[in-house]
Amino acid sequence: MKRSIIAAAVVTGLFMSSGAFAAGVEEGTLTITGMVSGTACKFLDTANTATITLDDIPATVLTPLAAGQDTGYGENEADKNLILECNSSDNVKIKVDGSAFDYNSVIENKGTGPAEVGFKLFHKNVLITKDGQDEFKLSDLERLGLSTEGNTQYGLRLSARYAKALGAAGAPVGTGEVKANIKLIVVQD
Repeated sequence: MKRSIIAAAVVTGLFMSSGAFAAGVEEGTLTITGMVSGTACKFLDTANTATITLDDIPATVLTPLAAGQDTGYGENEADKNLILECNSSDNVKIKVDGSAFDYNSVIENKGTGPAEVGFKLFHKNVLITKDGQDEFKLSDLERLGLSTEGNTQYGLRLSARYAKALGAAGAPVGTGEVKANIKLIVVQD
């Protein structure tokens, strides 16, 4: 009788051990930590919006273009600077949110007009593309002076021109309102 009790205790212990090891293999824990902080720059509330108004353009000018091509002319600048105020310029960059762009780096039309027409966005005649790599350093911006708090103010002025968003070269485009909104983001590495 003593032998069967000992054997039962050993066998039970073996089953419990294999169950304990199996649970450790099937589960794991990952801890993610980070810090959310402010940046050294912000857009001024009174100067955080601007508008670019392009002249009307005939659809026939866009028809010969392939998807992703812009008109090459007719570029207009924003009506005013977007103004940033910074208390430090260390590693501050301004990025354009890429979600407004299609795969050809054309800003998509959100207006009631033709989906085949959008915009290309420029800063100092340099194209801003969808890949998210385009960024502006403060040294690229116009330095406007100091605020009453002693922070440096910078002006950002962008420009745009029409571009064909969809369709092959020679495919006609529709007519109507073309409109888009772009989100600019201040980041500090």
